[in-house]
Amino acid sequence: MAGHILVADDDDILRDFVAQGLREAGLLVKEAATLADTLQLARENVFELWILDRQMPGGDCADTLRTLRGEGRGTPALFLTAARAVDKRVEGLDAGADDYLTKPFQIAELLARVRALLRRPQAVRRETLRRGRVMLRLEARRVYVDDFEIAVTANEWRLMSLLAQRPGTVLSRSQIMADVGVADDAGEVAVDHLVSRLRAKLRQHGADAMIKTVRGLGFLWENGAAETPE
Repeated sequence: MAGHILVADDDDILRDFVAQGLREAGLLVKEAATLADTLQLARENVFELWILDRQMPGGDCADTLRTLRGEGRGTPALFLTAARAVDKRVEGLDAGADDYLTKPFQIAELLARVRALLRRPQAVRRETLRRGRVMLRLEARRVYVDDFEIAVTANEWRLMSLLAQRPGTVLSRSQIMADVGVADDAGEVAVDHLVSRLRAKLRQHGADAMIKTVRGLGFLWENGAAETPE
């Protein structure tokens, strides 16, 4: 499997259990423990799936999902819940969920449901993100400068999409290592080499200045106009 998943649950043990299972299956994972963090991460990143605890401190995650659906965000959503009542499941599905999994559950069943949801064609995978002269086709994981396609590796793609989805936000080397999937033993210097390779490819078309170095802090993507979806 390949994909980028948001796991939102206030139960640290359960969230770690789910996140670890997904990572061992080859997925990239971001975690949220509050409704506010869930909403922020879902807005600032392009995920292929949201895994959401139904009840979290501060309210019902179904309300958060309704908000995201109202903003036109079509990312598949899987609710985790302790509630077994049919009306609760119906309410969650009506809020925009694509699937439900009742606690307690086996990680094998969760992964099977995740695979099924990731196989579905989704609008989010058809989105096109534009940042100035650079365009990212998120479904195909392709990068263009003007009309020219830039060949990138998997890690270069992850780095570019991570930066481009959060323009103007400084990302530290340690954060990039975690989100892109750079091994800890490679060290932060591996991030510098990754940025250097990506800049070199963009430089051929005069777009390397889009990635800025913030001395002592990390890297950011210069602000640019965005278009989603196409």
